[in-house]
Amino acid sequence: MEDGISVSTTGDTSRASAFEEGEAVSPKQLRKAKRALPALFALGIFGHIIFQSFNLVYENVGESLHMLPEASLLVSLPGVALAAVCLFYDTLCDYVSPRTIVCAGTVVLAASSIVGFLAASNFWVVLVCRIFQTVAVHASVVLVILVKYLPKKNRGIFIGLNNAAYFVSVVLGMLLGGQIDFIPWRYILLVPALSIFLFPFLLRDVPKLEAKPEPFDAFGASLFTVCVAFLTIFFTYEKAWLLLASCLLFAVFAIWMKKSKNPLLTGSMVKSRAFIGTLFILFLTFFFQYATIPIYKTIGKRVYHMRLESISWLLALVYLICVAVACLSGAVCKKIGNWPSIFLSLSLMLSGFILSAFALKWGFAAVTAFMILYEVGLTLVYTPIYDIATSALPESQRGRGVGIAHVAMNVAPALGIAVYSAVEKSHIGFSLGPRLSLIFWLMAALSALSIICTLAVRKFVGSSIRAHR
Repeated sequence: MEDGISVSTTGDTSRASAFEEGEAVSPKQLRKAKRALPALFALGIFGHIIFQSFNLVYENVGESLHMLPEASLLVSLPGVALAAVCLFYDTLCDYVSPRTIVCAGTVVLAASSIVGFLAASNFWVVLVCRIFQTVAVHASVVLVILVKYLPKKNRGIFIGLNNAAYFVSVVLGMLLGGQIDFIPWRYILLVPALSIFLFPFLLRDVPKLEAKPEPFDAFGASLFTVCVAFLTIFFTYEKAWLLLASCLLFAVFAIWMKKSKNPLLTGSMVKSRAFIGTLFILFLTFFFQYATIPIYKTIGKRVYHMRLESISWLLALVYLICVAVACLSGAVCKKIGNWPSIFLSLSLMLSGFILSAFALKWGFAAVTAFMILYEVGLTLVYTPIYDIATSALPESQRGRGVGIAHVAMNVAPALGIAVYSAVEKSHIGFSLGPRLSLIFWLMAALSALSIICTLAVRKFVGSSIRAHR
């Protein structure tokens, strides 16, 4: 066992060690999983490019189709769909062949892109196609394949490369969206269709289940998906009845988990201190993830009166640096360990937020430099926190583990952007500058809380390990 990771709550250390080191996976599955990674990374890039592009151009799309009031749906509803289906897809990988899921998702991604391009004159068709594109790209389930099929010693490296692939899509998406004055937006919809050329490689290399899986809790997975959908929509539209519906559905889900013979969430998952503890740290750490780009754009446009194109190029520079950091994150974790990597990441985030609170009067170059600091911290934390959380579970439950981590990673920023918007638009006696500084102080406070929680989780996870030795 490594970095204080508790991989078993049963005390069967030999069996836990087998899961830890990837011995539960056959050599053939391991070879196929490694061979499939380039195509899976490319599939994720093709799908996420459009997500990032539409974050910049959705207002242009709405204006061109005379649907400006509804334009934000092109971003919010695909985001809701992503948060809702992530657990369902990742959990399904514990029961259904990942190859089946990936290949079906690739076909849907390409088909929805082509339909959206051909019917680009109809706003509602474009919206439906954007939702299908978002749902389909998550079917790449690349992170599930990484944590289920790769051995512990290499897993962190590949999780970091997966994170780097995501940031590549962020950079390309922003650059593509920034060219909206020169490229008609409907052609952006076609980019994910290129994924169809990956189909032969995915069909050949993505592994399929070899062992007979447990019965799939379809009702539990569907119910949890609906719960998350209602909760995410609430954070987007802030209607009280949505929150009430979400709470009631979660209560029904809890009752179902107690009554079901094959529950989606097993007792061992809930009792795993490493898994639950790192989920809580992940929730706190990624809380303001969605707010970092809006606050940067607000500072650029409203404080320094910069053009959106200039801001988009600077954002591309920031995320290019994140690509390099993500590529190195696995090696850093391997060198210094997962827990020290988390402390380093959170310290960088805390420093970046505190300095940003003072930097509004220092010039936009200083704001950009400190944004790089906290974005590098956020990038670096991704690998160790996923590695710890998923290593705490046996291979047969890691799909569900990744899914729950994805839910936390999507719901927390949805809540964070709601908090950001409320403070940024409030009129509590502060001008814009002090309000933006207040947001940075809130971000810093949450990062400090994350460090405190990490110290606590590290301590009791270590105690759990000593109890099992």
